[in-house]
Amino acid sequence: MKAFFENPALLIGAPLLVVGLVGAALMFLTAFAPALPAPEAAGVGGVRVAHRGPGPAEYVNIGLALAAITALEVAVYYVTALEAILAPILILLAASKFLLVALWFMHLKFDNRIFATLFAGGFVLVVAIMMVVLATLGASLT
Repeated sequence: MKAFFENPALLIGAPLLVVGLVGAALMFLTAFAPALPAPEAAGVGGVRVAHRGPGPAEYVNIGLALAAITALEVAVYYVTALEAILAPILILLAASKFLLVALWFMHLKFDNRIFATLFAGGFVLVVAIMMVVLATLGASLT
């Protein structure tokens, strides 16, 4: 087992193989997953309004995508050629996972746009404040 962790080709190849298998599984699930009918909910004044939420197949797809991104993060960490840009790559991958979770598991994709706008605005404000504080203290992001 020690030889596996000392061989860079295996450390890169194994996670890439997992990412490929997850991608193939995602393609299979999206191609053959049955379309679920959107449930109806009573709206204001008794008017029926169609509300579409994520179905079980979408949750599985998002879970597989999150696993693939995590595998990619692990693979990138062990690539020594990327040490100079490791932090920005990992930040982008983490932000993409955060975005997937916020859109699907917090249902921002399916709710009113005002909720997504308020959430994104608050997030941008927090990142801006964090960057100002880090710059003031003389720190850097990389």
